Amino acid sequence: MDDLLRFLGVMAALSASAQTMTQQLRRRFNWFEAKPCDQELDGQLLALAEGKLHANVHLVCGINGFILAAMANIHPLSYLGLTPIWSMSVSPWISYTMDYICAGVLVAYGGPWFHEILGILREYKLSLKGGKNA
Repeated sequence: MDDLLRFLGVMAALSASAQTMTQQLRRRFNWFEAKPCDQELDGQLLALAEGKLHANVHLVCGINGFILAAMANIHPLSYLGLTPIWSMSVSPWISYTMDYICAGVLVAYGGPWFHEILGILREYKLSLKGGKNA
């Protein structure tokens, strides 16, 4: 249980910092904003433009997660006690790069999930402590 809490805590913190960095980039660069158009776009073109915008935001959030994981030397699968196949490679930079890519993907697509599960587990642990004291 402690390994899972450690993994969720680290990934929730990494996700929050990557999302904050992405929000700061969105505020500073215009290419992350939806562009106003003079003519009416039909629904499909508007949906396509919004889809590209969301894909770009997820990509930048993943890159920010990759950078933060590399700077903090975070190997997310090792927190769970898992040994990925790329960790047995000859050169360590390949295994480190794959771990950081894994962290970036987890951060880009699993951010809200980490916060939700971490909150549920914290409440569960508090209820267990409350039950023992009574």
